[in-house]
Amino acid sequence: MALVAALVANACGDDSGATTSVASSGAAGGMDDGLFHPQPDGVMIAEAAACKVLQSAVKARAAKLHCAKTVYTCPNFLRVQYDPDCVLYDEGTVIACKKFYDAVSSCETLVEQDCVLVVYPGTEPQGCP
Repeated sequence: MALVAALVANACGDDSGATTSVASSGAAGGMDDGLFHPQPDGVMIAEAAACKVLQSAVKARAAKLHCAKTVYTCPNFLRVQYDPDCVLYDEGTVIACKKFYDAVSSCETLVEQDCVLVVYPGTEPQGCP
């Protein structure tokens, strides 16, 4: 949690898009798609911060489980799943997905696309430095 707080504190982005509507990328309303859709908290964080938290979580879990797994580097770790680039992400969903990855019990179930982040459309390029 301290890592997330530190990354979020260093994330650039402004609050001008706070009223932007929230949409889950790749999960158009489907909570029955077999994926984990955490609740957003409305706090926006930059792509770099979100990527670092989640990529680190997947790498750490893969190492702990002794998985032979290739993990994309940031920012591609998020960009392969989410469009557009440089969008702002919801901090609550990032934290929940980190916890989701931390709880994965096998290499076979450590799949990055199984946890769906909430993105804030129209915030690009605010999500990038």
